[in-house]
Order: sequence, then structure tokens, then C-alpha cells
Amino acid sequence: SALGCSVVLLLPACKNDLDRVAAMEVADGGPYRVTTEGEYLYSDSGRVRNKVRAGRILEFNGDKPQTLLEEGVELTFFQADGRAGSRLSARRGEIEPGGRRMSVSDQVVFVNTQGERLETEKLTWSQDSNKVFTDRPVKITRRNDIIYGQGLDAEEDFSRYTERRGTGT
Repeated sequence: SALGCSVVLLLPACKNDLDRVAAMEVADGGPYRVTTEGEYLYSDSGRVRNKVRAGRILEFNGDKPQTLLEEGVELTFFQADGRAGSRLSARRGEIEPGGRRMSVSDQVVFVNTQGERLETEKLTWSQDSNKVFTDRPVKITRRNDIIYGQGLDAEEDFSRYTERRGTGT
């Protein structure tokens, strides 16, 4: 009979825990997962090539699956020897379904290993082509030069680039 009492006493506790879990269901249209201080690693042949960090990652599924990056985004490109190379930062971003393309926006800054600095408001990284590009105004600062342009196409690590319409000093 003591066993029967303990079972009866445990059941309400289990029910309350399940009620709490049910109450935490996400509202329609909301993210199914939210990660704070999250990180994604992209590897090729067992070697980490890129790392994406964000202050907050929101993942949505359903009719329009998407991954939103908020509260600061940093994308690091690693060199062949495994050292961190070029770095891209922005305030927010979005990874398309399948993870093959990422767009970042709002105070985008991309610095390559030569110290050249790209500033723009939106930039897209295509993992399929290993390229970054934008059609927005760009500012590139090099040692003694500042180049302004409208649009840019570059290698994914910003080692080589072409401004679409450039002017400079």
C-alpha cells in the first residue's frame, strides 16, 4: 500500500512537468529552435573551411524553412594550413535552405589577410561557387587607397575582387 501511495504522489508531478512542456510550444509561424551564441562549422574532406558565429540563431521550418542570424554575425574563412584568415562581420544574416548560400546585411565589414577592408550594407556568400558578391555601394580601403563602387564580385575569402563600377582616390 505504501508503494501505491508513492505512485499516486509521483503521477501529479509528472503531469505538471508535461503541462509545462506543452505550454512551451512555439506559436504558429515562430522559430522551432532558438540558439544563443551559436556556431556552425563548414568542412570539406574533414577540414574546417569556414565558421559562422551569431549572437542568436532562429531556425524555421514549414512552408518557408529558413535560418536567421541576429545580434551580430561573424564568418571566418580558414587558410589551407588551418589558421584563421579573412573575416566577415555584419549585424544580421540569413542562411538559405540547404545551407549553400548566406546573405549578411547591416554594417557589413570584410577584412582579408592583406588587411584590405570592404564595407557595404549587404553581401552574399555562395558556398557552391566559393564567391561573395553584392550589387550595393561598396567602399574598399587599402594601404593608401580608398575605392568606392557600385557592386562587387570576389573570391569567398576576399583575396581577389572586381568592383563593378568603381571610382577612388
